[in-house]
Amino acid sequence: MLTKIYMNQSQSQLIQSFLKTSGNSGIGRSIFFTEILLDHHVSMVGVTQDENIVIKLIKARTWHEHVKIFWKRSRTHTEFTGAKLLRSIGIDAPDVYEMGISFPIPRNALFIGYYLMENLAHTGYIPLSDLQSQLDKNQIIRLTHNIREAMERLYLHKVLYSDLHLDNIFCHPDSLKLKFIDTGAKKFIRHNIYRKKQKKAIWNLVRSIRTSEFSGTKLDEYCEELHSMAGQGFKNA
Repeated sequence: MLTKIYMNQSQSQLIQSFLKTSGNSGIGRSIFFTEILLDHHVSMVGVTQDENIVIKLIKARTWHEHVKIFWKRSRTHTEFTGAKLLRSIGIDAPDVYEMGISFPIPRNALFIGYYLMENLAHTGYIPLSDLQSQLDKNQIIRLTHNIREAMERLYLHKVLYSDLHLDNIFCHPDSLKLKFIDTGAKKFIRHNIYRKKQKKAIWNLVRSIRTSEFSGTKLDEYCEELHSMAGQGFKNA
């Protein structure tokens, strides 16, 4: 059944309709944006009428992305299933509740799909990029330990989380527990291919740390060393 997504609850501005493929897929409904949190060239993210739920609309960068829908290889699919993959190996990610795809593909469709996930702001989690100035030396050491454990799990299971940077790692300021968002995670069979892609992903994290207040800290030191080892092992934090 179709899910219709509107910009507001007046239903005066329909964004797009989607075929719901998960959740209660036999029932159509309407979803409303009440607040836009982010709108850039790859996606639009906002809060729904249920403030505990965030919706992410995935934008089509090229027409090829519409075709990938048929093989379940679109970015909507990879992010939705990636969150479940991370949780299956013991890495925390937002709960994902529902997904839909742009099918039939409307003319001039801007979005290839959507998914619903928990609103992390309501559970006290904030991005590391926003938390960086609030942590003392001992907290950064604990944070480094938690990141090390996550990286070890990724390596052990040969799961690639490619979009590693401080904006995509959410942290609870009290417990320092982590949740990873934008979860385009994928499991690899061939170790040499995994290591090559893993090194690039770690480099993304290193670059974001170099331009942050974490530069020169234990976290910076650990990630720099991890990148130089390129998946050959892990140094204890």
